[in-house]
Amino acid sequence: MKTFFFSGAVFLSIAAAAQTMPLYDCIQQAVAHNYAIKIVHNQKDVAENNVTYTPFMPGITASGTQNQAYSVGSRTLATTNEQTDIEAKANNLNAGVALNWRLFDGLAMFATYHKQKEALNVSEQEVKIAMENLIAQVCYEYYNIIILNNRLSAAQYSLTLSQERYQQAMEMYTLGSSSGLDLRQAKIDFNADSSVLMTQQEALQNAYIRLNTLMNAPLTNQGYVYDSISLLAKIDRQQLYEATLKYNSTLTAARLGKCIAEQDLKIARALRYPTLNFNTGYNYSWAETPSSAVTYNRSSGFNWGFSLSWTLFDGFDVRRRIQNAKLSVTGSELSYLQIENNIQSELALVYNTYETNLLKINFETESVETAYQTLDAAMSRYKLGGLSGIEFREYQKNYLEAVERQLSATYQAKLSEITLRLMSGELITGL
Repeated sequence: MKTFFFSGAVFLSIAAAAQTMPLYDCIQQAVAHNYAIKIVHNQKDVAENNVTYTPFMPGITASGTQNQAYSVGSRTLATTNEQTDIEAKANNLNAGVALNWRLFDGLAMFATYHKQKEALNVSEQEVKIAMENLIAQVCYEYYNIIILNNRLSAAQYSLTLSQERYQQAMEMYTLGSSSGLDLRQAKIDFNADSSVLMTQQEALQNAYIRLNTLMNAPLTNQGYVYDSISLLAKIDRQQLYEATLKYNSTLTAARLGKCIAEQDLKIARALRYPTLNFNTGYNYSWAETPSSAVTYNRSSGFNWGFSLSWTLFDGFDVRRRIQNAKLSVTGSELSYLQIENNIQSELALVYNTYETNLLKINFETESVETAYQTLDAAMSRYKLGGLSGIEFREYQKNYLEAVERQLSATYQAKLSEITLRLMSGELITGL
């Protein structure tokens, strides 16, 4: 087995798959095919359709009615006692076109339009948040697969050593130079390493399933991740803090929510002002009544004018709406401050984890190299009979624990790096 070599990056020690996918390709496929992204894009399209100039435009309606009547009756004259049959017919037609244009409503139409635009901005920000979260999840799973590949290689190497030790113990037992205790213990350790190997294989398969789910790819796809984990230059704390307050997507969405609340306040205040409408139209009327004194009537013409309405008292309902709108603005400001406080707290926690694991990588890398050299020397001593199986197992465990600590530190540092870039709004721009 080849020696693991860790120097600022973790290199895979398994054979490359026939067709590999770098991280960028996995992200592209996830963004193009993930259902969650399609859902938020659909919601954004709805918000885009809602941005309209309708509040500023006049309304035009056309109407028409046509009625016919037919009645049969009789009448008797009092003077002559003569009875006469009566047949009455009527035909009426009315048609018209009316235009109504609101000229002033306390500027509510402008506030409504700006509210629609802010809602669109919020929807666009939600698309960005969904894409950032998806990209982060893809990165987490992608690098997790790299770590699991290394763990699998370590488990395979450990199993190879245990198998070699078991064969050595079998030969020594056959020659009578060793007791059955060493042989049984070697068999137990061999079985334990076999179980660990199967557990690592299962974890790797599950990680591929999760990554395939994010990419909306066939769940049986495996073996396409063959890459290394490399860390970027150390992120400056102060620059990270400033970028987070300025570009964090969640904070940006909270600021837009405050803008929407302010537009709602303007709409509520507009109810205190009068509304002025301009009305115009054209009407046509035609009537035919042969049985009446006027047998035919037709008229047509234009009409226009202005209408003004002003609610002078409504039981203080407008005041209630304005108060509620003000409370909504205050609530949105408090919500923003709470989100900002939570993000700052999370930023500090993640950065501490990031710094700690950066420091751990260096000496854990040295520990792996030292543990491997010690294990190699221990194997030579064990073959020569200068080391018992139990003692050799301790060296083997020390090596595996060092590898695990190094892999864990590298993975946690990379996850922290991705999370920090996500929080500062630089995850998408940095790809």
